[in-house]
Amino acid sequence: MGQDHWLARCTNSVADWAQRSGFEYRLTGDEVLAGVPDWYREKTAGRLPIQFDLARLQLIEQALEEGFGRACWIDADVLLFRPQHLKLDYRGDCAFGREYWVQGEVGGRFKVRRNVHNAICSFDAGSPVLTFLRHATMRVIERADPRRIAPQMVGPKLLSALHSIVGFELLESVGAFSPWVLDDLMAADGPALRAQRGTNGVPLAGVNLCGSLAGDRDLTAVCEALLAGISWPEE
Repeated sequence: MGQDHWLARCTNSVADWAQRSGFEYRLTGDEVLAGVPDWYREKTAGRLPIQFDLARLQLIEQALEEGFGRACWIDADVLLFRPQHLKLDYRGDCAFGREYWVQGEVGGRFKVRRNVHNAICSFDAGSPVLTFLRHATMRVIERADPRRIAPQMVGPKLLSALHSIVGFELLESVGAFSPWVLDDLMAADGPALRAQRGTNGVPLAGVNLCGSLAGDRDLTAVCEALLAGISWPEE
């Protein structure tokens, strides 16, 4: 029940935000992977996040082909605990999330890494970036040695590399909490949490809880604490 409960809190928070913002909301599951080419799934077997990196782009393309002017993907493990701060008012034809990833280092120190992430991404109809990114994602995996396909290779790593050159529009209000931050969050304090609090320049609307990295952490309790404003008060 615990896992289903915290995921439901996340997806419900996004559904509520979509309704209040005037968007049509669609909840999808692993069935979207059926549209991913067989060769891609075979080469990335056991790496579901990398398969979803392509599947989300294909799903967004389908939505835009249906006639929607804008389509936004939000991962199932993103909790919008301050939804009023999420506005899709970016300039241009696409936008991605910005994360400040607090990473534990040798000696108990913490380093903050700035990345572009696709736990939230939005594209407008006719976006050339969408077509290019789908092509680039498949091309990278096609050329990659299957023994060296790194996590996030065609997600945050590819997006961060491209951003350093072209400068994407970023949705700073949706970030990500690493396992170190989650631990400190439940303890109400700690060096990782303090490092996280010093990063975002705008109020957070929500965070990617990174369920695949959370292990046995009680994410239901994390959701409840965030929604109650206990461990991350309103900025």
